[in-house]
Amino acid sequence: MKTVAWAGCEEGRTVGWRNCKVVLLDQNALPHKEVFIETSDYLRVAEAIKTLSVRGAPAIGVAAAYGLALAGLQSNAKGTPEFLQEIDHAAGVLGSTRPTAINLFWALDRMKKTAHGNSHLAVSRMKRILKEEADDIADEELKMSRRMGQFGADLLKSGDTVLTH
Repeated sequence: MKTVAWAGCEEGRTVGWRNCKVVLLDQNALPHKEVFIETSDYLRVAEAIKTLSVRGAPAIGVAAAYGLALAGLQSNAKGTPEFLQEIDHAAGVLGSTRPTAINLFWALDRMKKTAHGNSHLAVSRMKRILKEEADDIADEELKMSRRMGQFGADLLKSGDTVLTH
């Protein structure tokens, strides 16, 4: 079994950030090829979530968080009200991609709360804070997934089969 890793991202991540772009392992190409989607457009992230290029609750949440961070970077808003309106709109677009994905909405809500909770700051600072929050979400999801794997490993014996859905 091999884990996925690429330059600039920690081993095991299927969603990452590199050079102001989101990098996604295109799960539609697996298992025959490793193809990565690299984009600076949150609409492309939304498309990847909708078309199942991104799969798994944690990855969907992380992709959505990074997608909202991209929306912030793409914004040309001069003032906070316009910026927050754009963030809320982008969250709606990302949220419409998978209406039953709980991690998607959890991550988007957290990102929106972060944006609105820092509305007293300059737009340029809010953009950085959104990226930092997306990084935190990605780190937390990876830690939780690894911890769940460690707990599960203690329950399995050689030859056991695990079914996930």
